[in-house]
Amino acid sequence: MPGQDAQFQKYISRRTVVKALAALPFAVSVIGCASAGSSSTITVTPTPTVPPRPGSVIYTYQGHSDQVLAVAWSPDGKRIASGSRDMTVQVWDAFSGKHAHIYRGHSDGIPSVAWSPDNRYVASASWDKTVRVWDTSTGDHAYTYDGHSGMVTAVTWSPDGRYIASGASDKSVQVWDASTGTQLYTYRGHSDGVTAVLWSPDGKRIASGSTDKSVQIFDALSGGHIYTYHGHSGEVTAVTWSPDSRYVASSSVDTSVQVWDASAGSVLYIYRGYNVEQAQKNPTKGVLPDLVYTAAWSHNGKRIAAVTQEYCGDDCGVVMTWDALTEGHFSFYPAFPMYALAWSPDDRHFVTSIALGSVTAGGVPAVQITQAS
Repeated sequence: MPGQDAQFQKYISRRTVVKALAALPFAVSVIGCASAGSSSTITVTPTPTVPPRPGSVIYTYQGHSDQVLAVAWSPDGKRIASGSRDMTVQVWDAFSGKHAHIYRGHSDGIPSVAWSPDNRYVASASWDKTVRVWDTSTGDHAYTYDGHSGMVTAVTWSPDGRYIASGASDKSVQVWDASTGTQLYTYRGHSDGVTAVLWSPDGKRIASGSTDKSVQIFDALSGGHIYTYHGHSGEVTAVTWSPDSRYVASSSVDTSVQVWDASAGSVLYIYRGYNVEQAQKNPTKGVLPDLVYTAAWSHNGKRIAAVTQEYCGDDCGVVMTWDALTEGHFSFYPAFPMYALAWSPDDRHFVTSIALGSVTAGGVPAVQITQAS
């Protein structure tokens, strides 16, 4: 499907955060490699004598040679994984930045990474049309899933760690056994490429977002369609579940984050944010000026965070957080251009992928740990 993938590439522009996807006949291989060691640069901020303010940088990790597209915090809070245009997945200590492993084997960029619930494995989705699974204790490549026929840009584990779901530009979500790669079923509810996939915390449902502007909910075991949400007027960039599995927050290029009931689709609210420049003068004014790259619900269910950009041009970015159920308590953390975000398991920190310096001048790819509260 070369034409389809070429069309889908336009959604990867704007620093590649609207993730592309696709699919091909199923096969499992064991080809791949991983190497320990690092050529990374780690800038560590000295331990402060007083608690750091929200948005304060804890340290900056510069292990990748090209734009970082995806970040994920391990469930035990000890490590971070990142995927990059440089075709590597890298894993390091979340507190010190000390490097553990570099995983090599993909032949194209990696826009999504996900930890297994037991912290043993990382799954990586790639534009090379594969999903690879890596053993994080040994650094070994476990296996490759070749079920998609186009660019894969989203991957998620089931809460019990038995299954993996991946989305692609072939308009499908595929669910398969995490230990064998055996495909369980293919969900084909979308009319365009899938950009986001996430398993519900209770393990019963899967949410998927698409360039067809919809979010769809389907049964995790059978693949049966449950509900389609049509609230967005632009491509969906991310989906995130509330910890109790009642609500979904979805972000979009339509400059909104929408929070809605996952069973009925009734909207709790539509968060449109603030223009940071205006909000600094008057917090009650301004609207989100550009697309939302990603959104993430905190593990304690109290807050939602989102990443947007261009409130002051291509060389700026901002993390916004607000009360998950009331839309109140607005705060924002301006920084370098940002593309991806994940909460730490204790919700005290963010990990974000950034570009240090000017984007137009080729900003240095990096990952930052910052204070969230």
